[in-house]
Amino acid sequence: MLKLVQRAALFLILSTIPSIPMLMAQQQSTPSAPIPAQIPAAKKVFVSNGGDDDWTIPHQIHTPTLTYNQFYADIKSWGKFELMSSPADADVVFEIRSYDSREARLQVHLAILDPKTHVTLWSLTQEIEGASRTATARKNFDEGMNALVGDLKKLVAGSL
Repeated sequence: MLKLVQRAALFLILSTIPSIPMLMAQQQSTPSAPIPAQIPAAKKVFVSNGGDDDWTIPHQIHTPTLTYNQFYADIKSWGKFELMSSPADADVVFEIRSYDSREARLQVHLAILDPKTHVTLWSLTQEIEGASRTATARKNFDEGMNALVGDLKKLVAGSL
């Protein structure tokens, strides 16, 4: 009986040896890809209005430039960047837009572009919870914009 238990234990040990490298690989995390150097180095930005789709819930808080105006004000109050009046004078372009997602929720999308090549360096998207009351919708919009700018701050700091 003891030999049977020993054989079973030996079989168990030997059968798990091939899976050890796989287990070790699963424990190692995927290395982070680098953030394009232009983003944390940027001092001058141009904020571009990428457009607002006509979002539906509720129309009372929507103006055609609400997303752009709010984002511009948030970037200005942050004080990290000099806001430029032309993309040619900027280190990066922040293109902000909003649109309805398929689930009838508003999404705010920020694309960070290289002004010379027009290549998207990075993008961030924040979903905003819908609401039937105007006050709640505005609160949700403000919270979503704050979260998007918070993610941008983390990205610029290299900690996203």
